[in-house]
Amino acid sequence: MTRTNQTKFPSVLRARLRKTSKNYSLNAFGGRTLALKWHIVLLVAGALLPVVLFAVAVVQRLSFSERASSQRRLVIAARNLTQDLEREVSSTTRTLQALAASDKLDQGDLKAFYKEAQRTVQTQPTWLSVILLTPDKRQVLNTFRPFGTLLPLANEPESVQRVVETQQPTVGYLAFARAKRQWAFPVRVPVVRNGKLQYVLTAIISSESLTHTIKNQPRIDGEWTRTVVDGHGIVVARTLHPERFMGKPGTPSFLKRIAATSEGVYRETTLEGAQVYVAFKRANFSNWTTAVVVAVDVIESPARRAMWLVVGSGLALLLVSGVGALVLSQWISQGITEAATAAEALAKGEYTRISPSTIEEVALLGEALEFSANLLSQRERERDEHLKQVEAARAEAEAANRLKDEFLITVSHELRTPLNAIFGWAQLLRGGKLNQEKTQNAIATIERNAKAQAQLVNDLLDTSRIILGKLRLETQPLNLATVIISAIDSMRHAAEVKDIDLQVQLTNVEPVLGDQNRLQQVVWNLLANAVKFTPQGGWVEVQLQQVDSLVEVRVRDTGVGIKAEFLPYVFERFRQADGSTTREYGGLGLGLAIVRHLVELHGGTVQADSDGEGKGATFTMKLPVIARQESISTPPITSANGTYKNSDKLKNVRVLVVDDDPDARDLVSAILMQQGAEVCTCASAAQALNKVFDWKPAVILCDIGMPLEDGYDFIRKVRDWESDVDVHIPAIAVTAFAREEDKMKAIASGYQMHIPKPLEPTHLADVVASLVARN
Repeated sequence: MTRTNQTKFPSVLRARLRKTSKNYSLNAFGGRTLALKWHIVLLVAGALLPVVLFAVAVVQRLSFSERASSQRRLVIAARNLTQDLEREVSSTTRTLQALAASDKLDQGDLKAFYKEAQRTVQTQPTWLSVILLTPDKRQVLNTFRPFGTLLPLANEPESVQRVVETQQPTVGYLAFARAKRQWAFPVRVPVVRNGKLQYVLTAIISSESLTHTIKNQPRIDGEWTRTVVDGHGIVVARTLHPERFMGKPGTPSFLKRIAATSEGVYRETTLEGAQVYVAFKRANFSNWTTAVVVAVDVIESPARRAMWLVVGSGLALLLVSGVGALVLSQWISQGITEAATAAEALAKGEYTRISPSTIEEVALLGEALEFSANLLSQRERERDEHLKQVEAARAEAEAANRLKDEFLITVSHELRTPLNAIFGWAQLLRGGKLNQEKTQNAIATIERNAKAQAQLVNDLLDTSRIILGKLRLETQPLNLATVIISAIDSMRHAAEVKDIDLQVQLTNVEPVLGDQNRLQQVVWNLLANAVKFTPQGGWVEVQLQQVDSLVEVRVRDTGVGIKAEFLPYVFERFRQADGSTTREYGGLGLGLAIVRHLVELHGGTVQADSDGEGKGATFTMKLPVIARQESISTPPITSANGTYKNSDKLKNVRVLVVDDDPDARDLVSAILMQQGAEVCTCASAAQALNKVFDWKPAVILCDIGMPLEDGYDFIRKVRDWESDVDVHIPAIAVTAFAREEDKMKAIASGYQMHIPKPLEPTHLADVVASLVARN
């Protein structure tokens, strides 16, 4: 036997043993054997099965029962808090009803009634004032104001209207009492004489007093906080940090829960960011709700204690099992050692008979050694096949790396090409020696190349989202005719420049479920691809039709066509039919890959067909229809090539622009000042905050990514200041952070709108004007 065969011999034995193993068999001596793997299975099962069963029984029993009991106590606490709140409101209502029965109102002596109301307010420590209103919401008297003072309409008219409609007492909603400079809510009762509503008598109750009331109620073990919200979900009273959260809505999940049911308990993240259990109960008036919150640790600590008990017991059991396994392994290893000695002797050309063993693998070893030569030969063949596979995989990886290198070179070229035109014409414009015609041509060239570069960046971002799985759709029923018309409108100019005839054939089809922007991007990419590869004077045809339950969009062209060998790769990323430096057509080769991914996300398919070079190409997209009862109308299509013009839509409007980039500040200022706005710019959040206090702008435009302090921190400080001075300044986040999650974060921080860079001047001016009009 050769030295190579001797080296490989043990691995061949292991392979043979794996193939010949069975559960039970009879050895050459007639004894019954048990496979080695079953010895190991019994060993592991004997050590771990008691631990697993014990852990499941103890943890489930303790955690489930204790958690259910704690949740029941929470619900009872919430009910008790609701009853206390209802008693407070009932006491206030009875006192108001007694005051409403005053004969001073019957006599029309409002001045005497005013004094009587003042005395009543002095006896009620939770009342701020008493207000008498007419059914049309005008204040007749207010104990906080001198009698006869001209008074405004009701601060919170919704509950007044409810009293007028039902002629029943009601509790209103939280509102900021400017005269008292604190939060309060009204309790209103009708004043009825001779079956007719004469007045609405109101007691204004301080929310701080309600906070003191619920703080004095009996507490439960581990309680975190107690909260009372009004019918709009606004925090009225809170035992923990009331000054921070009063007047603000509860968390979205809490509001969703209380809207769905009148009582319950669930796990929640509080406004402070703590993990808690929340029990809530709705009151029997005006959809007010109380909530009792307990930290998760209080509820779940018994389960953790049970887990420690399980771990300790399990370790003890494992120790016992380990000792048993050690004894058993010594008995097993004796037979394996004898088998190994025999195999080593056989590798040297000697033969040693293996003693009878209860382990099947050892008993079968003699038979396995007889086939060793054949197994060695088979292993050699397998190794050769494996080497071939490795070489093929290496070649494929090298090809992928070449594609990526070519793609990076293409990216650099495609990004630099529009930059060359932009930079060059900008330098010529700066020189001021161009005539009117050349100036207009320079501006058009800069704009065209800027849009081209923006499209390249968008394709790269979309490809990144696709690779990371973060591309999301906002679907709705759509008429594909609308999508096609919009895409054609945006491509018409490019086709006219090349004298390409755009032909459209649209038929009535059923609606599809899709994202309008993304489907328009698909059709636009297909059209742009057709126009790009169609020579001067050619034609591009777009067809819309329905075949059974599929809507088909077909884009045909008379362009350069697709080579047969490249057709299978036309939708792959980083693939281009011509990747050389002498290629005739630009682009990154990402558009069709994005098309395929977007269509597949919509549950459809897209395919490419071509008879070869110079014979044009056809791209066919198929989407499934949806069943709908109502028809989908086609909204009017507006041109995408809008022109920015000066106007006075922002005349005398104060706008504060905050951006650390001076070029960005200058651009935004120029756009707004051309619309008549009065603009002030700041380079940092700290400087802008002082300007907000002193200048008090009508609108704020702020960048997000700034040094030292970003736009999120800035707007939060502005909103905190506004709550103190009772003003509100609308704000827009103008930023290069353009993802959907960036938009949601900006809105959550306090901005009303989010506009991504690069800016469209007309769109920016329209958004600012709409915010001013809305405010």
